[in-house]
Amino acid sequence: MADQLTENKVGSIAYEIYVDGDLVETVTAEDPIEYLHGHGNIVDGLEEALEGLSVGDKFDVTLDPEKAYGEYDDDEIEAIPLEDMDIDTEEGELEVGMELEMLDEEGNIIEGVIVGFEDDAVVIDFNHPLAGKTVRYAGTLVEVRDANAEELEWGLPESLLDEYFEDEDFDEDDHDHDD
Repeated sequence: MADQLTENKVGSIAYEIYVDGDLVETVTAEDPIEYLHGHGNIVDGLEEALEGLSVGDKFDVTLDPEKAYGEYDDDEIEAIPLEDMDIDTEEGELEVGMELEMLDEEGNIIEGVIVGFEDDAVVIDFNHPLAGKTVRYAGTLVEVRDANAEELEWGLPESLLDEYFEDEDFDEDDHDHDD
């Protein structure tokens, strides 16, 4: 069935996330997220719950941390020397609670939140904000389509490739991003 969500299909989903009964995020059907099914683009438990659904099907799944955003890990809190950070002081001062995007050793974008300061270092928590939490996803499968060759090669839908490479025409030249 063409509109059934299976491996190597791009699914578009609208949903709400709840933690302890409180709504923490909403993604609407007018602006759903896309992901490539079977490629780890979304949390494991949600991907498992979506397997085999058809367009218009609703889902409502509660996930323990290990099937969602993982357990909270104290080892994911790091003190990073200010001299190692490329900070644009024109943007303003660093403060507790500020969210940052950084590159790891492999060149991947990682996100963290400033949780404190010590001497000449910034203490950053790289845990996902929902790590250690039981989360509930309630939503609808909005659209399903076949993935194209680039999406299958990169393991991401075009909408994310365009966002990562900040252009509207993702092309072969973008393969050189590791240089």
